[in-house]
This record gives sequence, C-alpha cells and structure tokens, in this order.
Amino acid sequence: MKTLILNGSPRKNGHTVALIDEIKSVLKGEIKIIDAYKVNVSACKDCRYCFTKKGCSIKDDMQEIYSDIEKCDAVVVATPMHFGTFSAPLFTICTRLQSYWPAKNNVREEQDDIKPKYGALIVTTGGKWVNMELLIEGTADFFFHYTNAEQIGSAYAYYTDTNPAKDNIKAIEQTRYLGQRLNELCYRE
Repeated sequence: MKTLILNGSPRKNGHTVALIDEIKSVLKGEIKIIDAYKVNVSACKDCRYCFTKKGCSIKDDMQEIYSDIEKCDAVVVATPMHFGTFSAPLFTICTRLQSYWPAKNNVREEQDDIKPKYGALIVTTGGKWVNMELLIEGTADFFFHYTNAEQIGSAYAYYTDTNPAKDNIKAIEQTRYLGQRLNELCYRE
C-alpha cells in the first residue's frame, strides 16, 4: 500500500503534524509526505494546455506530485483551516488538479491514468462555529473527485488555540480510525 499525505501546515511541529504522526503510526506500507510549504508549485494560470494535452504546461514540483497522486492507493489531506479552507500553499496545489478536469468532463479525449484510491481529510482549527466545515469539506470533495479518490471520512481537532491536537483524544481516535480504515480498504483489494 502506498499512501500519499499532503501536509498543508506551515509549522513543522504543529497541530496538523501531530495528527499526521498519529495516522502514520497505524498506516501500513509506504508513506510519502509532501509539505505544501516546501514544494515549488505555482497556481493554475488557466492557459488551457490541458484541454488538448495530458499534463500541465507549468513545469515545477507539481510534476512529481501528479505522479504520486496517480500511483498511490490512499491519499490523506492534512491541513490547518485557514479562512475556512485549506492553507494557501495546499490550495495552490489543488488549483493544479485542474489539469485533470478536461478528461473527466469530456473536453479532452485522452484520459488521465489515475489509479482509483481512498482518501481521508484531517483538519485542525483554532475554534469552532456552526457549519464551519462546509467550505473545507467542499474543497476536499473537489480534491478527492479529481484525484479519483473515494473519501472515507474526516477527522477534526477543534479549539487548538487552547487544546493542542496532541492532547485531543477525540481527534486522535478519529485520525487513527481513518488510518485503520484505509488499511482495511486498500488491503482487501
């Protein structure tokens, strides 16, 4: 089993990384972590190169990320909530998934070769309010759709401003459960 984890946190020892460590502790197989703050990825510029050709006209670190997405069995998106959604560098990576849109929507005949997979979302937030998950879950839905992943669930660590994720028993249990479920689903096939 190959699992790709996209880390959207700017903090190398922050709340999001604490939960990444939790899911890693139960995941089987090979794990690759991509740190959105360390890769060189430009935003989609809507040049429409992908309308007629596979891939993207922008040559940067996203080329390797495309390859990782296409070959993995499971993908985990882990991010702090920034302005209701993914962190900016992680969202920038997501804009480049636009290159998969033409094949999924019959604009381009040549299809992308993206292995079917399972996905999970891990989110850390400083607080909590009614319906705060709607935007980030919507963004995750787009992400998982374009990466050919069936989302199996989400784990949230709320109130990290006063309750560190590493001490949040419910978030830790949810995160470990997602890892165990990914193992079950990926190893049964």
